[in-house]
Amino acid sequence: MRVFSKSSLMSPALTSILILILSMNSDPTFAQTDYEFTVVSGDQLKNNPFAQKILDGIKIMKQQIIEKQQRQKQLQEHQKFIEEQRKIAKQKLDEQLSRMNKDYEQYTPRASFTSFVSKMPTRVHDVYWGMFDYHIEKVKTAQEAMKRVLDNGGSYQDARDAYNKIAAIKRVELIEVTKNLNVKYGLADEKMQATFDKYGKLPRYDD
Repeated sequence: MRVFSKSSLMSPALTSILILILSMNSDPTFAQTDYEFTVVSGDQLKNNPFAQKILDGIKIMKQQIIEKQQRQKQLQEHQKFIEEQRKIAKQKLDEQLSRMNKDYEQYTPRASFTSFVSKMPTRVHDVYWGMFDYHIEKVKTAQEAMKRVLDNGGSYQDARDAYNKIAAIKRVELIEVTKNLNVKYGLADEKMQATFDKYGKLPRYDD
């Protein structure tokens, strides 16, 4: 069986349906003899209103599919453009921050402390840096506590109080940290250090 149609979208199944419809409408273009079908020309389909309506529907559907594909392509291109702009913006920001950090590197707390430690005897450098790192960790923990207070709806004063409470280093705490660092880096004997009380003083014995 061969079917000729003016529409390239017509599949064999659709053509068979159109032929059956034409037969049901008693159109003479359809004939059956020993299960063989006659050829239906494009003009015959064109002249059948019902078949033409189906063809028009197919054209409309095809146009809708094309428009949908175009919109999808435009959306993908737009998303790609946005991602590229984000990457460019992030790259520029990273470059600016890098330049800024380099420009102000000498003014950072670590740079200032480096200058201070360089004037001290080499053998105590590790101890000073241990104290510095301990302080930085305290500040970091205090900042996290401050943020938690604000995130939970606390006032700025409450957040500042939380920060100061954690960031502050008491004298007894500083003595303990210094003692442990001196022992760690071999500047003090652990047994000897154990004889000092929490205030860094040797115990007194009254007669």
